[in-house]
Formats: sequence, structure tokens, C-alpha cells
Amino acid sequence: MKIATKIIAGYAILMVMMSGLLAYQLVSFHRMQATVSRLADVNFQTADTALQMMRDLDMVDFFAQKSFVSQDPDYLEPLKECSSLFETDLHKVESFTGPQSEQAEIHRLAGFWNSFSDEVSLQRRSIGTEGRGEMPAVLTDRLTQLKDETNSVYEAARASIDAEVRASLQSSKMAETFSWIVASVSLILAALVSMLIVQSISAPLKQLTQGTRALAEGKFFYRLDTSRRDEFGQLAKDFNTMTRRLDELDRMKKDFVSHVSHELKAPLASMQEINQLLLEQMPGALNDKQKRLLELNVAGTRRLSAMIGNLLDVSRMEAGVMAYELKSADLTSLVRTVAAEFGPLADERALALSIEAPEHPVMVECDGDRIMQVIRNLIGNAVKFSPKGKEIRVRVTSAAPDSAGAPASRPSAFLSRNRGKPLALVSVADSGPGVPDEHKEKIFEKFHQVKQGTKVPGQGAGLGLAISKTIAEAHRGAIWVEDNPGGGSVFYLALPPAEGRSHTMYTESSPI
Repeated sequence: MKIATKIIAGYAILMVMMSGLLAYQLVSFHRMQATVSRLADVNFQTADTALQMMRDLDMVDFFAQKSFVSQDPDYLEPLKECSSLFETDLHKVESFTGPQSEQAEIHRLAGFWNSFSDEVSLQRRSIGTEGRGEMPAVLTDRLTQLKDETNSVYEAARASIDAEVRASLQSSKMAETFSWIVASVSLILAALVSMLIVQSISAPLKQLTQGTRALAEGKFFYRLDTSRRDEFGQLAKDFNTMTRRLDELDRMKKDFVSHVSHELKAPLASMQEINQLLLEQMPGALNDKQKRLLELNVAGTRRLSAMIGNLLDVSRMEAGVMAYELKSADLTSLVRTVAAEFGPLADERALALSIEAPEHPVMVECDGDRIMQVIRNLIGNAVKFSPKGKEIRVRVTSAAPDSAGAPASRPSAFLSRNRGKPLALVSVADSGPGVPDEHKEKIFEKFHQVKQGTKVPGQGAGLGLAISKTIAEAHRGAIWVEDNPGGGSVFYLALPPAEGRSHTMYTESSPI
């Protein structure tokens, strides 16, 4: 199911539930409105009219008593008016549509009133022919029955009002309960729908983020799960197609670089041998200008040979076939050997190359040639970028570097993992232009160079530090750069101390 379909289906269910709740609320409101209308139009009017009828009966009783006691015809007219008022109210009550119990009481009241009216007509003929006396007992009984029945009608109206009010209260409580239930269910359902939608989106987004991050790190072998049947499944297929194509292109590039580098290495070696033979004047004598040109040619072929060597190292590291032979070695001895190689070049540039090292050996487990390659790269960069007449200071120590207040360029994970442990530390301090903060981590990436004005003569392709970082990490160490307080930069190489085990051959395939 597509993501859009899931979202529409989930929220359509919520909309249906909320619409149902709204419809129920409207029906409940209509019922309560009808109840209020019945109370106002029927029940209250019935009760009010019943009270008026009770007052009318009192007046009928009063004038009937007067007419029979006094035998005065003048009381017959008000008696007739009061009777007419009662009859009008009775007809009004009969026109109301109330409950059956109330209607039954009203019909009984109408019957009693008809009996009373007939009896009054019968007794009225005797007024004036008989002497004064009291109202006949039969009329008194009829009036009593009328009053009782009128009171029954009033009580029935009140009972109807109470029943309507109770029904309205019960209906409102049911509406409130139903609203709470539907609202709670809707809230829970909304949470579930939202959670399912978020999960259906966040999980593939997380995989896609991991895939793009892996792709940015050069891991073109990374593939996404394509089992989904939605837009993310199609996106994963397209992503895998892209990574597959990039992997093919990357392999072609690596094969090309490796092949070309390997093919160039042999003729370069021959060129170096020929140049060396010419410098030794084996074919014949050379003048000073010819010697200078050959020396420049030798230096150029050496730089080109170093670049080709770096390209081959990069190819081996990326292919995971770089082998390291670990054995116990004195780090101080390795540093002095490399420094001796750069002695003539430092003298030529009028640079003071000093080495500070402890008297005792600083033993580490390493591949000596590879660690010398790292040190050679650090000292070579210092000689290359330091102005003439400045000092390059190389120090070898055995201590635990302090990570408190460390610059952001320091490898925090490495320092945290080795906190409090003595490490073999090599530092190379130069007086060059320094490394800006935003480049302190990037310079250890492939082909990254710090652009500061014009290009420095002899500046490489930006592979040396990337290779050095890979070699250091293969030895469970680290490499980083900090600012030199006196100007320039200080590069650090940290290695764990020797553990006294025999040498081991292993392959480190960490890509750079």
C-alpha cells in the first residue's frame, strides 16, 4: 500500500468517526430541543391551566354556595361566567397532546364536569321556589370530585414534566458518555494511525539516510531493502541502481588508477637509474649546467614516483589488500632514521631540524616501514611549508595526552578510549602558514588541500595525510593537527605501546 493511501485511509477513518460523533451530537441536541419544546408548549401549559381551573372551581363553588343559600338570582350570572371559564380551560387542556396517563385524567375530569353541569342545571330550577337552604350534598360531592380530579390532572402534568426532565438528563448523560467514548477512541485511533504512519515513513527514511551517508563515505556497495510495496520501495530500487552504477564507475576508476600507476612505476624506475648513471658521468663528463638539469630531472622523477606510490597505496587500501607486519620496534629509532633522510634538504632550505626524544627506547608494535612512511610524510610537509631559516621540532614522548579542553580537531573517541593510558606520541612542529580550523579535519581526506594564495612548489595531490590517517588507524592509533603557539602547525601521531606479542600479518581494509 502506498504511503499516500495509508495516510488517506487512516485519516478518513478518523473523519468518519468524528462525523458520526457530530451527527450523534446533532440528534441529541434535536431531542433535547424537542423535550424543551414539549415542556414549554404542552406540559407547563397543562400544569398552568390546571392551576387556573382549580381557581375557577373555587369561584364556581363560591357562587354556587351563595346562589343556593341566598336563593338570589344575581349569583347565577357570575356562576355561569366562572363555569364558562372552567369549561374553556378544560377544552384547552383537552387540546394538548400529552402522555396517555395525563389524557386519561383529563377525560375523567371532563366526565365529572359534565355530570356536575347537569346536576347544576337540575338544581337551578329549584332556585326561587324553595326556601333558603344549603347547597345540595350531591353538588358538594360533585365539586369535591372535580377539585380532586383537577388536582390529579395537575399532578399528572407535573409528573410528565418530571419524566421529561429526567429523560432529558438521561439523554444528556448518554450523549456526554458517548462523546467521551468516541473522543477517547478517536484519540487512541489517531495516535495509532499517526504512529503507524510515522513508522512507515521514519524507518525507510532512516535507511535512506544511512544509505546516503554510506554513499558519501564512498561505500558504493551499500544497498537498501526493496521489499516494500510503496513509494519508498521504488525509491530504494532507484537508489540501489544508482549505487550499483557508482560502484561500477568507482571500480573502473580504481582499476584505471592502479593499472596506470603500476605501468608507470617501471619506466620511472628506469628513468631514475638512467639519470643517476648520467649524474655519475658513466657515459661521459658533464658540465655544471647539465648536472643541474639532471638533478632537477631526478627530483621531479622522485616526486612523480612518490605520487605514483601514494596512488598505489590508496588503491590497495580501498581494495582492502594493504598488509601490515606488526612487530616490536623503537619509535625513536624510526624517527631518527626518517629525520636523517631529510637532513640535506633541511640544510639546503636553512631549516633547523631538531629531535627531542627520551634516552630509553619507546617501544611500539607496528609495521616499521608504514610508520616511517607516516613520519616521512609529516616531516616532509614541515620541510616543504616552513619558511627558510625557521625551526622544525620533532618530539618523541611516552605519555597520556590530556583530552581536557582539547581542540575540536583531536580524535575524541580515540582519546576517551585510551584515557589515562601511556601512549607513544610523535609531534612535528613547523613554522609554516598553519591550518585553518575549518580544514583541520578535512586535510586527512583524499585530495583535500588547503588553498592559501598561490600553490606551493612541490605540493602533492593531497593523498599523503589521508594515507597516514589510514595507517595510523590500522595500528589502533590516531593522527591530528593543532595550532603551534609560535606560529604554524603541530601534527601528532599517537600509537599504543608494545604488548610483547609476536609479529602478525593482517589486512586492514578501511577505506579512505
